[in-house]
Amino acid sequence: MNRSALTIKMLNYLKANDIVSREELAMYLETNIRNISEFKKELEVAGYHIESISGKYGGYRLAEDSLIPTIALDDKEVMALNDASKFLKNRNFHQLTSFDSALLKIKNNLRDTAISSDIHYLFYQSASSVTNDYEKLLMDAKNRRITVALSYRKLNADNWEKRLLQPYELIYSDEGNYLLAYDVTLGKKHMFKTFKISELRMKDIILSNRFFVREQDFKIEDYIGKQSILKETYEVELEIYGSHAILLYEQNIGLLANKKMKDNVLHLQFVMENKMRILEFILSLGKDCKIISPNSIKNEVISILKYSLRQYMI
Repeated sequence: MNRSALTIKMLNYLKANDIVSREELAMYLETNIRNISEFKKELEVAGYHIESISGKYGGYRLAEDSLIPTIALDDKEVMALNDASKFLKNRNFHQLTSFDSALLKIKNNLRDTAISSDIHYLFYQSASSVTNDYEKLLMDAKNRRITVALSYRKLNADNWEKRLLQPYELIYSDEGNYLLAYDVTLGKKHMFKTFKISELRMKDIILSNRFFVREQDFKIEDYIGKQSILKETYEVELEIYGSHAILLYEQNIGLLANKKMKDNVLHLQFVMENKMRILEFILSLGKDCKIISPNSIKNEVISILKYSLRQYMI
């Protein structure tokens, strides 16, 4: 991609975001970080005002009143938008109606609106109407920066506790949907915590009349993992046999996976977050799995299997 194209691409990226670091821009443009300053100078010569923000979380920010000329979408970009709509429908995206409305407005300005692909998504995540209502309430509070009061029950708790929370982010994952909030409950340690959005865990959600100021240096990566709501990580090493060896060789497992197949045995090393998720994965493999390491996971699996066996013994 030539220099002019990269400069225009940087302009559009700045317009679509707030403060963007030079490192992020270089990664997005797939160019040397030294070029970013030069691209900035060229945009400023062309009349665009780009602020330089100093500090740990600083970077470049395009002035809000900057006007960007409309750039036509190519066929692949239109196809991606259509596929995104189908993908989000299967993931039970609660703002799908608004997304489809925005997509329709974009497509109405296109030359050819019939571009699509033949990708089909077979997974579906449904949520109860109550849980969907909770998500809408919490999203509203997040966007308006309003403190919420609710009753919450931890996973293994019998009693409900009153909580006062400042909603920062809603997190959607395979493990369920969560609220990341700053807990300002009296008598509790004030800190960021995650709360499962579920009618079995939450109830009596009320938007208060108290507004809060969002922390400027907040970064969601400081509080959740890359693939799980929990940041705890384990380096796991397994030997997989039978049909599971082939099936898992064909799948993406955890993070930083290393796979070696020899004599129909899969030697699998990977990093995974959330111990409960690891245990569920290993136990799902049944007799086709042998744990090499870590010993803490191996011992816990042995304990679970012994307890399960006792459940069926007379």
